[in-house]
Amino acid sequence: MSKYLIYTCCFHQEIYTDVVSNLINSFKTTGTTADFLVYTTTQYKEIIQAKCPDANVLFLEKNFYKTMNQARISKLDIFDYPGIEKYEKILYVDADSLILKDPEAVFDSIQDDVVYVVGEGNVLNEGEYWGRSLFLKENPEYPEREGLSAFVLGFKNIQPIKKLFIKIKQSFYLDMYQNKLRFYDQPFFNFYLLQNKMCNTETFKTLIRSRPTPEIALKDGLVIVHFAGCPGHGNVKLELINEFKAGLVVAMPTPVTKPVLANETIFLLQQQLEEMRQKTAQLEELLRKQLHQ
Repeated sequence: MSKYLIYTCCFHQEIYTDVVSNLINSFKTTGTTADFLVYTTTQYKEIIQAKCPDANVLFLEKNFYKTMNQARISKLDIFDYPGIEKYEKILYVDADSLILKDPEAVFDSIQDDVVYVVGEGNVLNEGEYWGRSLFLKENPEYPEREGLSAFVLGFKNIQPIKKLFIKIKQSFYLDMYQNKLRFYDQPFFNFYLLQNKMCNTETFKTLIRSRPTPEIALKDGLVIVHFAGCPGHGNVKLELINEFKAGLVVAMPTPVTKPVLANETIFLLQQQLEEMRQKTAQLEELLRKQLHQ
């Protein structure tokens, strides 16, 4: 039984079952001993199982998440999974991601009792991606600082994280019901994780990245890559993923034939020649004896 869990979510659009299938297949190739869980509907579960029949994947089902907003915040429901107590560390990954190698290094890097994320952007960005209005509501003079992306969340299975997730979800739904949402769930992760000093925004930067080229992903030894942009547009996500996968094949170093192979071939030829020489000598000796009889 693994002590590590990776999970993702799949709601709102059926095409995301194709996106998730790419993530599952990439997970399978890593040889990791971590468990993988998909949080989705019963209908999508059956589709995913048909697309990935050999995958040993766990499922958590909920059938009343229909909207994009519900799909985005669903990642916070992980503590509802009945078997969650088995795991020491948990890693959430957006469905539009690929796992390139064994994520053990990612789990090993989770040491403190905070949520590990990838730092990016600026909380005062006009686009509201990183929670500008939430921070300025708290403090009109709030200083500029780096924000964070919520496409990946790494954390220990501890009560303070569970309580924080509940607080984020409550705040999100309150604004959703009051029609105040500016950019889905990410502003709330920025506000609550940064304000409560409950995040590490640096450690994952060397392991996980959004939209790198295949060449950079290989050169930097990235573990996970994410395909940001166009939320809710599954076709665009699939194009980005397939383009990256094709580029990865091209960027992979060509295996070099070991010089020892040539040496082994020469050695075999030398052995065969020596055997032929010995057989020739034996025939000559046999003929010599027959002539003297």
